[in-house]
Amino acid sequence: MSLFVHKRILVATDFSECSRVALDICISASKCMKTKLYILHTIEKFPHDYRHLLSSTTHSNMKQKLEEEAVNKIKAILPEELLGSEDIVPIIRFGKPFLEVIQVAKEKDVDIIAIGTHGRAGVDRIILGSVAERVVRKAHCPVMVVRSRKYIGFKRIIVPIDFSDCSRIALEYAAATARAHRSKLTILHVYEESFIEPYVRAANTEEEAQEIIRGIEQVNEGKYDEFLKKIDLGGVEYDKLLRKGIPSNEIVETAREQQAQLIVVGTHGRSGIKHMLIGSDAEEVVRNAPCDIVVVKPEKSSFSMP
Repeated sequence: MSLFVHKRILVATDFSECSRVALDICISASKCMKTKLYILHTIEKFPHDYRHLLSSTTHSNMKQKLEEEAVNKIKAILPEELLGSEDIVPIIRFGKPFLEVIQVAKEKDVDIIAIGTHGRAGVDRIILGSVAERVVRKAHCPVMVVRSRKYIGFKRIIVPIDFSDCSRIALEYAAATARAHRSKLTILHVYEESFIEPYVRAANTEEEAQEIIRGIEQVNEGKYDEFLKKIDLGGVEYDKLLRKGIPSNEIVETAREQQAQLIVVGTHGRSGIKHMLIGSDAEEVVRNAPCDIVVVKPEKSSFSMP
């Protein structure tokens, strides 16, 4: 079974090593689930500034040649048995890579976007800086950020929750993925120390402070158990983990400690999850996570249970 149980997948490629891994993951999904796979390459540097120096025929020929070269490059990295498949669709666009990714995703109504980090040219900028915020917020579907250098499957998956509907969607997605891959799933809740400090400072003694901390932990554990009752975790081997700290740091550290291959996280949740995905925290997670990440959008989380 593959990671994704989707009908339409878009993978952006710049022919770098990282984007090749993203393509390998998506090809695996396409083979297993008869998925429609759109492979997008965006040509960013096209001499529009000098178009007035060229005849319309010359300009058209130049554009056509670049498109043909890009399509041939895509074909060169595809497995031989997939050449000519109607389920594999190369798409060549001219423009800003992140804009073209979002536009093509909408046009094809894809269920997930896969992009690699540290690629050449435009794909790298899809992930880093302010562009990441726009991709996560504007993409209508889940986005997979591929950091790994080789696809080895997903033996361990981390999914952080904050008890919101968005993290419920992420957990359902992670559970479906774990079930399909027979992965071990770690369900992580992080409560921020800053939320506890006012209560601890109000304590008259150290003993009272420790009692308050234990009480807060018990409350979180109760919420944890109630939240999991709403989720179908049948057939999934999972662990519950409760940690205190900065959510983005704890998520990355947990993934590193457990040697996870994938983090699944929902957007627009309460508490730390919301902040993790907005602004500089998002860049920090993407840059520091030791594995691939799937950001699940509440607007469209189209997947089926295997």
